[in-house]
Amino acid sequence: MSKLLDIQGLRVHFDTLDGPVEALHSVSLSVNEGEIMGVVGESGCGKSVTSLVTIGLATCDVDDGSITFDGDELIQKTPQTTERTLSFLKYFSSFFTLGLILSLFWTFLEPIQGLQISAVMLTAFSICFVSTRILDAPRSKHEKFMRSIRGNKISMIFQEPMTALNPLYTVEKQVAEVLKQHNRLDEADANSAIKIGKAIISPAEMIVDVFRNDWKGALPIIISFLVILAIHQTDNADLILGLIVNKYVGIVFLALILHLIFSNIFTGNTEFTETTLIEPIGMEPVTIPSGIRLANNWVNSNFAFILVSWFVIVVLLWIPYGVLMTIILSVAILTIPPIQISNYFRLDSAHTRQVVKILKEVKIPNPESVVKMYPHELSGGMRQRVMIAMMMACEPKLLIADEPTTALDVTIQAQILKLMKDLRDREGTAIMMITHDLGVIAETCDTVTVMYAGRVVETASVTELFANPKHAYTRGLIACTPSLSSERKSILPAIPGQVANPSDFVEGCRFCQRMERTGETLLKIPDYKEISPGHWVEMCPICLDENEDKWE
Repeated sequence: MSKLLDIQGLRVHFDTLDGPVEALHSVSLSVNEGEIMGVVGESGCGKSVTSLVTIGLATCDVDDGSITFDGDELIQKTPQTTERTLSFLKYFSSFFTLGLILSLFWTFLEPIQGLQISAVMLTAFSICFVSTRILDAPRSKHEKFMRSIRGNKISMIFQEPMTALNPLYTVEKQVAEVLKQHNRLDEADANSAIKIGKAIISPAEMIVDVFRNDWKGALPIIISFLVILAIHQTDNADLILGLIVNKYVGIVFLALILHLIFSNIFTGNTEFTETTLIEPIGMEPVTIPSGIRLANNWVNSNFAFILVSWFVIVVLLWIPYGVLMTIILSVAILTIPPIQISNYFRLDSAHTRQVVKILKEVKIPNPESVVKMYPHELSGGMRQRVMIAMMMACEPKLLIADEPTTALDVTIQAQILKLMKDLRDREGTAIMMITHDLGVIAETCDTVTVMYAGRVVETASVTELFANPKHAYTRGLIACTPSLSSERKSILPAIPGQVANPSDFVEGCRFCQRMERTGETLLKIPDYKEISPGHWVEMCPICLDENEDKWE
């Protein structure tokens, strides 16, 4: 099989307050077409950085190496002289921009001098801007190329789908956005003219839908508003306002009685029976009609609503009619256009069906309802499936899965892994599987790359790696994995220590650094050689000695 992704000698560093810190050192790995290649190692070994550099989303600087995908180079190297020139131009652009703003203020005091200085500043800023665009053109072109393949030919499933999904948009909106970005959306059912027409009448449709779905709640509001307008038209607003304010107890009581009558009519409850409330000592039982008891309960449960409604009615009657109509028209002018615009950009029915079809392919149950949901309404496994659906929507050649089963229970893990293998078998998509779990590696991968402290320490087929691990770190990871042959209540061995801070990495064998060994192995970088066909290992003599496994 030919190589789809080929990373050779990749070295990157991060600029920190303590100076540059190397994150990857001479990383070399490859993924063949239709292959599932696993990358395993502890946190801090450089797995995620490698994947982010591959798709151009890392914030680090690339010092050396190349990344080739399907024959195209993914790393854009800008000469140091060009970088320094761009820095100077950006600095002077900021300076001339500030000078232009100050010179414009100066024109209020000295118009002629201010305009002259403004012209000079504008000319200098234009020269810097044009020079920057010319020098930065290769990088801009490369970034445009990366945007064309990112999500289209190379897709990535991030560690935590909740941080990758936008909580403000529905599932269908986010999946369709990926398809739209890469021109993969189906042809819409409605043309632009129909969409514009529907958008124009959408506010009226919204009001009709509200009245249709909740006419019992909408009818009193509409009637009350029409009555208030009628009172304004008959010039009786002051009279009614005085009655409500001075004798509001009677008015509110009357309103409650009317509401009680209407609510009983609407619900079909027309029977008023007597109910015994209390029987005090030495007194006759006290009984009241059940209708009054219901009214009392309704008053207690809706006191806040009654108070707010009374206040709103008072305000609407107190505002002059002309001012009230101005407010109503102003609110309509401010609210109707956003409603129309949002309806114009609403997802077309053909696109919704396309998203539903994609969700069905990743085995999401009831996809017609899921497409309307937001990320927080979905479980972890469902969000992970949505992420896979987004990444597979454009049928990429390479899928990078960064911890796709993290924080998922074992049942969901098995489903996600089976889903990814099915996608590989059906679409022929190559997968770069990044994980901590050697069980996942053994279950899904064809080849394995073991990374430690920013380096690749061993690469082999999955069968060869588990049968004949050579590097001490690889043997330690396998020894830490539970096995069916383990004795009952036995204690799993653990590799002592932890991955060193990148700023403290030694030049030589970094696993010997962890094991607190001394000698020349800490000073010289071990060679990376092929010891058998397809089996590469970092040639540290101590780490290759099986008798040096101190954790056993």
